[in-house]
Formats: sequence, C-alpha cells, structure tokens
Amino acid sequence: MAHPQIAAFARLAEGNARAMRKLEGQNTQLGRTMHGIAYDAARDEFYVPQPFAQALLTFRGGANGDEKPVRVIQGPLTRLSNTDKVENDPVNNELLVSEDGVILVFERTANGNVAPKRMLEMDGDIDVDAVSVDYIRNVIIAANPGGTKAEPWPQLLFLNRAGEGVVKPLRVVGGKKTMLTGTFGMRSYAPKGWVLVAMTGPSTSGPHDPAFVGAWSTTQDNGDVPPRWTIGGPFGELKQPRGIDFDPKGQNVIVSDKVLNAVLTYHYPELF
Repeated sequence: MAHPQIAAFARLAEGNARAMRKLEGQNTQLGRTMHGIAYDAARDEFYVPQPFAQALLTFRGGANGDEKPVRVIQGPLTRLSNTDKVENDPVNNELLVSEDGVILVFERTANGNVAPKRMLEMDGDIDVDAVSVDYIRNVIIAANPGGTKAEPWPQLLFLNRAGEGVVKPLRVVGGKKTMLTGTFGMRSYAPKGWVLVAMTGPSTSGPHDPAFVGAWSTTQDNGDVPPRWTIGGPFGELKQPRGIDFDPKGQNVIVSDKVLNAVLTYHYPELF
C-alpha cells in the first residue's frame, strides 16, 4: 500500500540521509501521487497538487507530521479534474495548474470552492502537461507532450502570461534537434530567463529516449533548436528525472529521479 509522504532533507544532505521532517497522515490530505510541488520562499509556503481529490493543497514551509493544509482549493467551481502539476508566481500572486489543454490560474490565497481568476485554452487540439512561468518577462511556458496526428513532436509553448481565453503561442520550440521526449517536469529560473525541462527517459516512443535536463531561453529560443545546456546527459546518470528546483545561493540545480529513487544536486553556475 502506498504511504503518502513529503520528506524534508538538509540542503547539503548526501547518501542515505535521514529526513529532518516528514509530512504524513490523514490530516495532511495528501494522496499517493505528487508529481509537482512548488515552493514560495518569500512567504515560506509550498503547494501540492492532489489529483485523486481534484484539489490543490497549501502548507506552511515548516509543516511536519500529521498537519493540516493552511488552504485547500477544491470543488466544482475550480474546474480541477486531473491536478498533477502546479507552478507558483510569487510576483503576481498566482498559482498555475495545467488541465488537459487548459491552464487554470488561481489567486495564490484562494481557498475552498473558488473559480479560477482566468483560464488559458490552447488553440487547436493541443494538450498541456507541465507549466512554468517567467514572471519577470511575463511568459508562461507550457509543455505539449505531443503524440497526436496533428503534432507528433513534444513542444514547449511560450505564451503571454496575462493571456485569457483561447490563446496562440508567441513562440514554439519543438522538433528532432530539441530532443524533447514524453512528459515533462519543468521549472523556470526567472532572474536569468531560463526554463529547465526534464526528459523522461525510456518511454513508449522508443527504448533509447535520452534522460536529461535541458535549458532553453524563455524569450529567445524558437523552432527546432537544441537546448543551450544539458544536465545529467543526454546519456548520463539520470534515468527518469521528474522534479526540478534551484538553490541560487549555492548555484545548484536539484533534480529528483523516479527510477533512481534519489535527489541529485548539480553545481551549475552558468545558469545563475
């Protein structure tokens, strides 16, 4: 039986380290699957999607044990149905959730059965998986996993952050040179205008899909262009990277890997 849990480790932890805190128990309302956790350093709180309950949970940064969320977005007005990944916009006080071709935008402090403040719907038969935001340059980056007759290649769609209704991308990155594959974990580093994307590794599209993290510019890259940098590959130690986060003070990129069951830290000063 799955045991839903969020474990917190020391920033410099290594090897078979013991967790400093564990968030677990019925009061947490956590579910088995948590594919995208976002943290707001300025407010010291983090956001967790709960797909089985069709909800978005907010916890205080130091949450521990069987602790309740401080806020829960849930109910028919929210339009949440397959809540898998979330992104935090700390400047515009918004939470972004991708939902099968639609990006739902909520007030960061929203609570209960509340409607999104706005919705961005992709033009045409386009799905959206992960979503990220460059809040300095007002760009939303959405991952289209592709795999359809209309669009077989995975893509990165660059959208106007303030857009609403049916929207068309400002730019699209996609094609063979990009090496984009499958479903993404994704995180934007707005201070420098980069978006980092995790390639899932082996998938149904082929046995030799590369597993790595690639970096693209949030304002300059367009078309079939390779990543500016790659981390852990494209044929390195990563197997199926999922989550991505940053340690700007240490100039590190932190990557979780599903197959390795590990959290890997890479020193990458070029990014910062």
